[in-house]
Amino acid sequence: MGRVGNLSHAAAVQIPDKLANVPPFPSVAMKLMSLLANEDTNFSDIASCIGTDPALAGRLIKRANAADLASYCEARNVLQAISALGMERTRELSLTIATHGYAQSAIKAEVLRPCWSHTVACALAASEIARQCGLRPAEAYTAGLLHDIGRLGLMTAYPAEYEVILTQVGGEPGRLIDLERERFGADHLQAGEWLAHEWNLPESIAGIIARHAETPSRPLDETAVVQIAARLADLLGFAVIPSEEVPDLDQIAAILPESARARLRAQLPTLREAIRRELQLSEKTQEPEAAETEAEEPVDEIAAPTVADETSNWLLIAVTVAVLLAAIAFYLRR
Repeated sequence: MGRVGNLSHAAAVQIPDKLANVPPFPSVAMKLMSLLANEDTNFSDIASCIGTDPALAGRLIKRANAADLASYCEARNVLQAISALGMERTRELSLTIATHGYAQSAIKAEVLRPCWSHTVACALAASEIARQCGLRPAEAYTAGLLHDIGRLGLMTAYPAEYEVILTQVGGEPGRLIDLERERFGADHLQAGEWLAHEWNLPESIAGIIARHAETPSRPLDETAVVQIAARLADLLGFAVIPSEEVPDLDQIAAILPESARARLRAQLPTLREAIRRELQLSEKTQEPEAAETEAEEPVDEIAAPTVADETSNWLLIAVTVAVLLAAIAFYLRR
């Protein structure tokens, strides 16, 4: 095992050898995180980045055309998909699709499913908590989506061994970290922080990964939001390891202002349903289809749009302008 220092979760840990051989995180996802963090990034920049990964492009277009999304016309290329989804939703879905595809390529579906469900639940919960507390939902979503990459890495490097550990934990999730350290020499928090540095993820993300299992405490920042979100995901029924002893919302979110807790409490049924719907759509989006091959040329379509595409785009612009003019006229009459 390799010895690695300068990690916040431990002064020095023994990183399992096989962890160094797990596939790298998708480069398109890394570039997307950088682009979407830049306020000057436009739709064309994002479309060009996504277009370098045909599978991601096809799945994003497919997701943009999902039944739950109201749009004026069918998205036929990446640029139209981004326009229909909006920048924030494009960020969420692109990273989710890329992360899910990465996980599916490395781990058996039956072992991955509870881990993936928890990951999506944590990301959506983190986004909602951030929104209720006046923080940035997009950054919270990304941190929630990546908080468990150490578990994903260990499951990828040691699939059979990790499956055994999950059966040994039983209904006591608190035992998991001890069993991981005993078997691998590092737990999934340490493994995740190490992978975050290896993959050059933002330092803030690495810190959240290392501390997501700690009890939430002030200040109320992205780390605390993800700590609350991970526990809230368990409360909503999306735990990696189900337990009979799950804290209630007041215990989980004790550091939130009472007003935020009240709003969050009222949102729990809606949030649970949103997570279920997202998981269903996520699975459906990842299903390979013959039609997906046709969507694997998004960059060419953007460079040379059809007459029908241009007509649809102009119609959307015209409708938007009309709505804005009506709003301005209403305001001037006041």
